[in-house]
Amino acid sequence: MVPIARLQAYLRHSAQQQYENFSVPFFTLFFHPTDALAYFNYGIPDEPCSGDLGASLSVLRDEFAGRGRHPRIEFIQEFAPQLAFALRAAGFVEEARQQLMVCTAETYRPAPKVLGLTITELTSASAASEVQDYLNIQHRGFDARSTRVATEGDAEQFHRMIEGGRAFVGWLKGQPVGVGMYTAPFDGVTEVAGLATLEPFRKRGIATGLTALAVQRAMAQGAKAVCLTAADERVGRVYERVGFVGYATILAYLDSPSA
Repeated sequence: MVPIARLQAYLRHSAQQQYENFSVPFFTLFFHPTDALAYFNYGIPDEPCSGDLGASLSVLRDEFAGRGRHPRIEFIQEFAPQLAFALRAAGFVEEARQQLMVCTAETYRPAPKVLGLTITELTSASAASEVQDYLNIQHRGFDARSTRVATEGDAEQFHRMIEGGRAFVGWLKGQPVGVGMYTAPFDGVTEVAGLATLEPFRKRGIATGLTALAVQRAMAQGAKAVCLTAADERVGRVYERVGFVGYATILAYLDSPSA
């Protein structure tokens, strides 16, 4: 299987393609140019750091504060096994714990066919209107109450994000019902991300079908390992159907307001 350090390097590289980045001791920081949501603004360790990180975290806090962002650090636990202790000692609190799953040619299994499901592909050359439609489906798939409408600026950013990768739209009876994507492979690793199915069409195998096609296309493009994050065991079982196996843990830590 793929070394943990290579997976962490891939996640760092992927963030560099999407966000503004800035280096401080032991960390690379990533900032969304317009969105202050914590999920889009975070630091990743450059090495398996541990111990007293007070001076480094002080610089990190200043950089986040200067951009109106809340300090957040995201990392693979197995890459930096002592980092969580150091962060808690410095006043950070655990925000999220997700399973990192990996699929290889040896573990991959084709998805069961879904009657009536067709899948179309988007690339960095696709029309902005197609990308906006994709993003609108994704927004409603993540939050059925979402009224957010993707802008041309959102489409431009998404074009940059999928350069070298692919995005997919699942259709049933002429209606778009689900989306997903993979990013450009880096050092033999890529990530399936942004999988979302509209609420009325869940539990029909649509997400599994989108995932399976993304894995096929990524491996045909040269990827040796495809990773993704699963929020919980129930979600993880969806991906197990096409050969993903639990491999590591991704942790996210937020700075405590009282720190």
